[in-house]
Order: sequence, then structure tokens, then C-alpha cells
Amino acid sequence: MTATFKNLRDYLYQNDKQFVVPNYQRGYKWAVKEEVKSCTAVEYLLDCLILAYNENKTDYFLQGITVSEKEKQIILIDGQQRTTTLYLLLWSLDKENINDIATRHPKIDLYYDIRQQSRDYINNLHIPTFDYTSSSDDFQDIYYFKEAIKQINKKIEKISDKDDFTEFLLNKVQIIYINIDESKAVQTFTMMNGNKATMLPEELIKAEMLRKVSLPDKEKKEVSTSVDENLSELKEIIAKDWETNAIRSKYAREWDKWLYWWNRTDVQNFFGVSNPMGLLLEYCFKQQQSDKKVKFSFDSFKSLLSGKKQTKEQFKKLRDLQKSFEDIFNTPKVFNYLGLALKRNIDKYEAINYFIENKKNEDTLKNYAKWSLVEATHLEITDYVKSETLKEDKARIVLSHLSEKIVYNVYNEDAFKQLLRLNVEEDNKLNRKFDFEIYKNRSLEHIFPKSRVYHKSEVENDDGSTTIVFKDGNEGELGAAVPTTTDWLNRDSLTDCTEHSIGNLLLLDKNDNSKFNNSDFDKKKYYYFDATSELYSRNLLHTISVFANSNWGKTEIEKNQKEFIVRFTEDYKLKN
Repeated sequence: MTATFKNLRDYLYQNDKQFVVPNYQRGYKWAVKEEVKSCTAVEYLLDCLILAYNENKTDYFLQGITVSEKEKQIILIDGQQRTTTLYLLLWSLDKENINDIATRHPKIDLYYDIRQQSRDYINNLHIPTFDYTSSSDDFQDIYYFKEAIKQINKKIEKISDKDDFTEFLLNKVQIIYINIDESKAVQTFTMMNGNKATMLPEELIKAEMLRKVSLPDKEKKEVSTSVDENLSELKEIIAKDWETNAIRSKYAREWDKWLYWWNRTDVQNFFGVSNPMGLLLEYCFKQQQSDKKVKFSFDSFKSLLSGKKQTKEQFKKLRDLQKSFEDIFNTPKVFNYLGLALKRNIDKYEAINYFIENKKNEDTLKNYAKWSLVEATHLEITDYVKSETLKEDKARIVLSHLSEKIVYNVYNEDAFKQLLRLNVEEDNKLNRKFDFEIYKNRSLEHIFPKSRVYHKSEVENDDGSTTIVFKDGNEGELGAAVPTTTDWLNRDSLTDCTEHSIGNLLLLDKNDNSKFNNSDFDKKKYYYFDATSELYSRNLLHTISVFANSNWGKTEIEKNQKEFIVRFTEDYKLKN
């Protein structure tokens, strides 16, 4: 190991050497704003550098950077975040520092070992016509590269002499440059980052697994005096080195594919996660624990990686589990039924594991989703003989709620879940994935407007007497006379239902609901099917079937109420 001081000019421009971000490194994260801090690491670094520049410091020292030099490559072991940020800073200050070899500096060559999209984005910065804002945000690195550039540009816009600031950075900013042997690179990375608060368990586990599969096989061989035998042994050693490097690269590529998948917005929203590797590592760990109370962490998962063989076994488990997650996400009916099950306060781990185990049994998953929506527990759903009465009782409670004349604003959640189920089942008929974003913006819409339904009400006078008046569905007073126009509906004429019953309610996106206001059915229907307007709720097939009616009044409300109750009773197989 050697350690020397280098200014940024000497560090970044080392005779056309290539900076390599190795496969065990985490993604670029310095543009992330942590909740406990008021600024990102990019902003903090820029603030410190600008302050040092303004104070005319003769030298400013950054934290040391640990590398492993290999021919024309500088492998970044500790310092990739700083190096990448400095690269983006120089690019933002003066693109000549990076993409014009003919000027005062050769280009900085930053190479992401396996993250192809990250590598392409960084390389494209060398192109003068490249629009850095136009690339896709689907990949974590690219999103944060762009965020970092935005943060840098905001900080440097107030610097009057950017050339002078650039010279300060290149000549006065110093680092401790630590060069270690390549064979100790992964182990050093794990040791150096193991105690850093900014390192996530997922990132440490990746580094540890790559380190373990890189360990040499523990075989003791007797020294031979034969040249042929020694040559054969040398060939075997070289072959094993090639095999080890191939496995490590393969693991790293697969890991990053999983990382990109779990960082997709639709995946994170569906599973309700925000951490980089989603549920993969935690669920793989839990599946191997008899005590489900043992918490997932880097140290707890590390205990499963006792050697090279065990690490390979764990990686296979992760690969199989990842495929299962992708299968249940990509299979429409499995996706839809799991989406329903996750819309209640059920044990997510138990539910997802159950769906993984039964992903080919559609009826089993349909049954699980159905009972989940009446608040049956995982044990009640999966232990049929002992819990049938408990499940049925819960379904009867929901049925009693939704059979009431007033459901709106009293039993909204029961109505939401069951109307959601009806819409999902319509998508299942088409083998189409349901968009569960509707549940975040859910709203109940009165099909026949509540403002056009009247009922009698007693109003107490100041002298203690009462007066009969008429009110609408919003409890607004209409006076003492019965509304005479034909577009009014008498609540008292309805049988076993009102304008607030399930018979007159449907599921909408709340943004669409506000557009309907208190329009009559014909206007709502026209607006709903008007192709010139954007309406998310037009994707709700059960809602479409309601608006497909030619009329909506007393008869239709009563019919819809009855059909809903009959279907619920049949779906849940409630007797009597």
C-alpha cells in the first residue's frame, strides 16, 4: 500500500488512465437529500469548496480516496461518489476539461464496470451536443447524475470568475491518494464502508457476497518438482481465476438488474416499498428463519454467508425469489388478486409468500383476496376447517354494513374495497392488469346526484314546536313545498335504499369526481364517455357498466342495490 498527496489535476488527469467504478460499488447517491440533513452531499461539498475559494486558501484537503491501480485502470474502492461529483462539477464549470483533448487537459475517463446505462450517460457527456436532461429517469444513477448537475449549476451560478475557480479546484484542492493491492480491493471496500451510516444493508450485502465468491479454494497441494505438473497447476490456477472473475461479474450484473427492477416506480408503488432492493433481501432472509421476529440487517444476513459455497447457495435463493417476485408482478390475475389482498392491513410478508407459493392456482388466490377484503386474517384464510365461521362472520358484518340505507360517509371503506373488487374482476375477464393507483385517489360518486333527492325533515322552532320542511341529499333546506320538477327523486319512495346506499354509489378517481359535481345522470354519462376529455376513471370497467345504462332513477337504484347484495352473498357463499 502506498499513500501520497495529489491535487485534483494530478489525480483526475493521470496520463489517459481510466477510472473504474467496480461491480461491487453501490449506485451514485450523493444527490440524495437525507431527511436528517438540510442539504445533499453534493451541495455540502460545493459549499465547502466555494467557501475555501472565497477565503483564498492556499490548500484545501478532501477526504482520502482509496484505489487499486491495474495497468491503465484506476479501480475506485472508496471515493467513487467524490470522484463522480468532481467529474460532474468540472463538466458543469468548463466542458473543455472533459471533452476536448486538444485543449489544456486530456479527457477524464469514468467507466461504470457493469451498469451499461450509467456508463453510456457519462460517456455521452463528452459529446458537445448531448442534452443531459433528456435521458430516462428509470435508472437510479442517471436520475441522481441529473440531480447533481442541477444542484451544481445552482451553486456555481453566483461565481463571477469560473475559470479562476476551476484553476483553484485543480491546483489547490488536495486528496490523500491511497493505492492498495488488487487482491484486497473487495475486502477493503467492505471494511471501509461497513461502519458508514450512509451505507445501506443492501449495498454491504452485495459487496460481502462478491467478496466471498472471490475467495480462493482452500486446497493444500504438495510441491512438485515436475515442470509439467507445475505448468498444469498454473493453468488450473489461471482457469479458476477466470472462473471467479466471471462469477463475480455475473453476480454483479444480475444484482444490478434486480436493483433497477425494484427501483421502478410501478414496482415500488405496488409492493409499497422505497428501499433500493425492495423486499428481495429481507424476504429471502425471513424465509430461512424459524423465528420470524429476528430482524433483517447486514449482520443478520451476513451470518448466512459463512463460506464460498454457502454464498453461492444464497445467491441462488435470491435469484429464484426475484424470479417469483417478477412472475407475480407480471401475471395479470396474480397481480390483481395480490393487489386486492394488499389493500387491507394484512401481514404483507405472509400474503406475498402465499401468493408466491400458489401463483399457479388462480382459485386459491381469488379466495385469499376475497376474504382479505372483509378483514379475515392470514390464518383464518389459510386454515379453512378452524376458521370458516370466523371468516363468514366477518363477511356478514360487511354485508350488513353495505345493506344499510346510508352507506356513504358511514361505511366508505367497506364500499371502496368491494367496488374495487368488482372492477378488478372485470379486468380479470380480459386478463388485464388493474391499475391500483386508483386506490390512492379513491372516491365514491353518487350516480343519481344527491342534490336532486328530497326527503321530509322536522325542524324545531324557537318556541319548541316543529315544522315539516323538505331537504335535499346534502341536507340543504328546500322549503315547505314538495319539489315539483320531474328531475327530483323522493327518497321515501325508494325501497330498502337511498341515494346514499351502495345501489347509488360507484368507484371513481377523486380528480374525476370533482368534474362531475352534481350533474344529472345524462350529463355525467356524456362526460364519462367523451373521448375528448381525459378521464382516468374510464379505465374502471365496472364503473363503465353502470354508466352504460340508458337511464338512472328509482328503478335502477333499487335493482343495482339488489344485484350487489345478491352477488356479495354468492361470492362469499353466505347461507340464509
